[in-house]
Amino acid sequence: MEARDSFYQLFSLTEMGFKIISLLIILIIVIGIISIFVYRNRLSGKKIMFFGAELILLGFIFNVIQDFKIYMPSLSFITILLGALVSLIGLVKRD
Repeated sequence: MEARDSFYQLFSLTEMGFKIISLLIILIIVIGIISIFVYRNRLSGKKIMFFGAELILLGFIFNVIQDFKIYMPSLSFITILLGALVSLIGLVKRD
């Protein structure tokens, strides 16, 4: 019984762990957006629009997961808006 409990404790997630993972996800999103704008000359409009679609999908995923709704209720809305903005930039970009 003790071995089983210690095995499940390896994969348990505390509130602080969730907040750290959430901050890492937000950091990766920000780094991705910055890298798209830095290297926009090398990327086609389709690739930029695809990244925007990924952000929109990620926003919907944030809306489904209850912990994100409780701790960061506006994260899904902000991610969907960023995705729409990045997709619009990819649509306007001339290849």
